[in-house]
Amino acid sequence: MMLWIFAAPSCATPIYHNITVCHGFGCNFKSTISLSTEEWHSAANWFDQEIADAKTERERIRHAIGWMEVLVGRHGPGREDRALDLQHVDYRMGQMDCVDESINTTTYLKLFENSGLLRWHRVVERIQRRAMINAHWASQIEEVISGERYVVDSWFQDNGMLPNIQSQKDWSDIPFYSALQDNASR
Repeated sequence: MMLWIFAAPSCATPIYHNITVCHGFGCNFKSTISLSTEEWHSAANWFDQEIADAKTERERIRHAIGWMEVLVGRHGPGREDRALDLQHVDYRMGQMDCVDESINTTTYLKLFENSGLLRWHRVVERIQRRAMINAHWASQIEEVISGERYVVDSWFQDNGMLPNIQSQKDWSDIPFYSALQDNASR
């Protein structure tokens, strides 16, 4: 007697479909994009190899976030995003301020977390600090073992470049323009 087993197709939408992306300053515009399976795996692959510690995972997060920006930019206006927005060039479709960047980066981090790709960190709420004139927003992750928080800030770079990752204490205490430094390797 031969037994045939058929797997029913999954009805669940993959996690990398229907990703909401903010742009236009203050999330004034939202686009919904979907990544192909191949695109998603190309971002998730940053977490494929054994990650021995939290420091290594932060470095992988930098690369995965930078690559997610490239992938998302292929499907939406984000590919035109330039570092900073000090001139407030909102006529350039896809330009993002720190609010847009922090929401999008948090979205990507949650995708990684919900896919079980993060072992040493968990995604926590976005963080705000006062700058010279306006507030500045960024994403945050928390080291699971120590509870230390790190800021993931992609606003200082063009789309697809590696975001800065700094300890939350350093990020909160430094002057606005020195936030360009990155201490992900700490």
